Amino acid sequence: MGPIIGVAFPRPDYVAALERAGAVVRVLTPDANPLPEALDTIDGLLLTGGLDVRPSRYGAATTHPTVEIDDQRDAYELPLATAALERGIPMLAICRGLQVLNVAAGGTLIQDLPSDRPGDVNHSLNEPRSALAHDVSVTPSSRLGGILGERLGNANRVAVNSRHHQAIDRLGDSLVVSATAPDGTIEAVEHDTLGFCLGVQWHPENFYRTGEFSSLFEALITAARGRGSASAR
Repeated sequence: MGPIIGVAFPRPDYVAALERAGAVVRVLTPDANPLPEALDTIDGLLLTGGLDVRPSRYGAATTHPTVEIDDQRDAYELPLATAALERGIPMLAICRGLQVLNVAAGGTLIQDLPSDRPGDVNHSLNEPRSALAHDVSVTPSSRLGGILGERLGNANRVAVNSRHHQAIDRLGDSLVVSATAPDGTIEAVEHDTLGFCLGVQWHPENFYRTGEFSSLFEALITAARGRGSASAR
């Protein structure tokens, strides 16, 4: 049996990507899986995409008109991410998940890229969901660089899909940037001391059928397997 990966508020692509990589998926819900006990039942954690984090959660005094908030998710996922960081649970964070990770680590967000950082890079290409929107430049010596390997090529770039209007502003504690878009937008971060804690701004789960980013999910599962089985604890 593969390691148990907890995932809250998933869409089908997330579950499919994890299962194809060898995970046993445990869907976490606030009612059925209260914190911190929920973390006792998993070997790794996936933070998924979705609506925006409430700006007051990272100290912003005002809220941009484009911000769409899901308070239920904030109330569950922010402490979930914080507790996972404290315990060193292997974690992969995607899109909103990257932003949740950054806020949980004490960072802040750009509330609306088109308004605050206008530019030529298309960060919101919605359909089809696997459409490639722009390249990202990856630090070759980073964990992400090692995971993507030959996909980067000699230029250390990879094409990604993109569906977001927010991004990281101030980095959270102990997070380092491992990929950026051509306009400088942060596209990936990783923790500089934990064994496996990685966030990406794009949506690798949308490629589960074709496998372009399967190595991200496989890396999470390898790290989670190294913790031992939650079912045996």
